[in-house]
Amino acid sequence: RKAGHIVTVSSVMGKIGTPYRSGYAAAKHALHGFYDSLRAELWKESKNIYVTLVCPGWVKTQITLNALVGDGSKLAKMDKATDKGLPAKTFAELMIKAIEQKKDEVYIGGSKEVSAVYLKRFFPKLFARAVRKLSVR
Repeated sequence: RKAGHIVTVSSVMGKIGTPYRSGYAAAKHALHGFYDSLRAELWKESKNIYVTLVCPGWVKTQITLNALVGDGSKLAKMDKATDKGLPAKTFAELMIKAIEQKKDEVYIGGSKEVSAVYLKRFFPKLFARAVRKLSVR
């Protein structure tokens, strides 16, 4: 058929890094490298195979309630940033819209995390200074 659409949900952390999130950021950066390369390879095969990387910021889900801590037990509490995140339904609607538009990459989230992606891209030194001041844990 040589046609289709591959959609991968990554994270804005695939574009930036913050303190105490090195493993997560590394995994998401790897996704970006892989799918950017795959998109280029598939384009040579067929102009009808699309690859969309969806990069959410904070989305209000149960993820932190179910997250495991170092000893293997559940965290069992809602992270503040997740609790204030974009409602999952809103995220899903925006993601579907981006897929329908065949976007290569889309950032979906609050203004802080989406702005951070652009801040790093256009003002990397300013981003580096700002990220050092974060109190993320």
